[in-house]
Amino acid sequence: MSEAGHADWDERHRGKAAGDAEPFLLAMLPRMPRGVALDVAAGRGRNSLALARAGITVVAVDYSAEAMRILAATARAEQLAVWPVVANLDNFHLKDKSFDAIVNINFLDRALFPNFARALRPGGVLIADTFLIDQAAIGHPRDPRFLLAHGELRALAGGLEVEEYREGPVIYSNGERAFRASMLARRRNSN
Repeated sequence: MSEAGHADWDERHRGKAAGDAEPFLLAMLPRMPRGVALDVAAGRGRNSLALARAGITVVAVDYSAEAMRILAATARAEQLAVWPVVANLDNFHLKDKSFDAIVNINFLDRALFPNFARALRPGGVLIADTFLIDQAAIGHPRDPRFLLAHGELRALAGGLEVEEYREGPVIYSNGERAFRASMLARRRNSN
């Protein structure tokens, strides 16, 4: 991404609060192992903060330095175990068997999913939740590169055991609607 593009991305976050965690993540929290989680494309940290408040240590990765500054300030104020990392996920190395959980919300890079599976410790979970192709008819995003086909998220789980899978319309507490695919998948203990 160009410097101008990077500055635009930072500006999108400037002066904004973290926001509320994704409802699917909140519903899956009791099923997640306590340990170290990676929050992919964490933004201002709405999901990272929910994980940390539940007693999970979080490594939050995002391209935006401004978003990571906002997250760091909130985590510091609440004395939460969150380590913000500014990085481009295109070249962010994930060490094999290094995380107990990986959370990937509203970010779609299909090439990362095999890396997620390898980076999970045995018994670790991948929580993925993003937009379906149907979303293009009602709002952002509309670019098909960032929208899942029906059944695609399950296929992206690779060798992980899918324990929870949902597809379809979601209505948020504020009345907004979205078409989403949501999954909790676990790495088997024998892998």
